[in-house]
Amino acid sequence: MNLAKLKNEYKVFSMLFVIQTKHWFKNPLNIFLGVFISLYTMLCWLAFKHNDPFLLVSGICVAMVRNSMYIYLRTINDWRGKNFVDKMSMSNISNKTKHTSLLAFNFVSTFIICLVLFVISIVLFPTQLNYIENMNTLMIIFGLLICWITCYVIALFLYTFISNTKWTVIIGLLIYFSSMYFLGLGFPFQTIIEQQWLNYLLYLHPMRYSINIVQAGFVNAPNFHYINEILKINVDFGYAEKSWLAYFLALITISGYIICLVSKRLVDSNYKFRSKNKVKRLKAESKLYIKTINETNDIEFLKRLREDRRQKD
Repeated sequence: MNLAKLKNEYKVFSMLFVIQTKHWFKNPLNIFLGVFISLYTMLCWLAFKHNDPFLLVSGICVAMVRNSMYIYLRTINDWRGKNFVDKMSMSNISNKTKHTSLLAFNFVSTFIICLVLFVISIVLFPTQLNYIENMNTLMIIFGLLICWITCYVIALFLYTFISNTKWTVIIGLLIYFSSMYFLGLGFPFQTIIEQQWLNYLLYLHPMRYSINIVQAGFVNAPNFHYINEILKINVDFGYAEKSWLAYFLALITISGYIICLVSKRLVDSNYKFRSKNKVKRLKAESKLYIKTINETNDIEFLKRLREDRRQKD
């Protein structure tokens, strides 16, 4: 790639990044629901249970679900509704530049929001620093990364396979609110898992495994069983103390969505390829048909040729 083309791609990348930023701030609900609700819920719980080991990281994960999954889904749905996606497809903008810009904005905006929530919570409730000093850093980083990727592929999955915007929004909201209330923020996680039927049901939740990795990493419980005798907390995350199981299920969840997206892409590409070849074949047959008509004077032959043409059609 030459320098001129690289500069042009960077301009397009920056333009799309700015458009997404303006779109995010243009909707007050993005700020209210994406930041304020998660922060408010988390601070209220911390005010009553400032020693709770899961509220802070659960709030950060919920904010991540809201921004990197739901708000991103609304953005690309809005672009589709305004035919912005079709306009980009008909332009010289490469898919690589377009998707890189979407990915970069999603990551940067999510990181800033999570950082703001983290700083405010630590300033107001410094007792949470006790967990930070003993947390498993690798588990936290891996869990947050997997959580973000899961959110991103879910949004793409809903956008790709559901053309009805209202349904994608409804499903996105269900994932967001169920993550908020049943994965450690709205209600304490140790209370949720005490309800056996609800605990089993949550195994179907696509965000459970990545969020559990973050929660277990924050309290440095690599076997996914946290016991704190001082606070009288005994939380078994439900993986039979098999440390590999949560990672495996989290990766399987992501892989499932990615396989579906790649399969859809291959099917669409194959359809376009076959359609393009069919058009070429029809053009070639039409040219041959016209050429044959022009080169013959035999009426009977022309009649048979016309009949053969009708049968093919």
